[in-house]
Amino acid sequence: MRWRSVGMLQASARQRGVARELNVHRSIIYRLWNHYQRDRSASRRHGSVRQRITTTADDCYLLQCARRRRTLTARQLAS
Repeated sequence: MRWRSVGMLQASARQRGVARELNVHRSIIYRLWNHYQRDRSASRRHGSVRQRITTTADDCYLLQCARRRRTLTARQLAS
């Protein structure tokens, strides 16, 4: 959908019209077009996801502890 919107904009379509046809907000098309003009790419940046601190096993353990002792706060669980 990103490349389709870029193609429509390159074919001199208006941002509002592209947004209406793709059923997204105008600001999304605006930001996509600015990103494309700056980097000549419409793909998303890799590595922008926040890294996990806990593993899946840690999450299961914390959930188990929280269920056992329901009165603990998040800070007490973390310690």
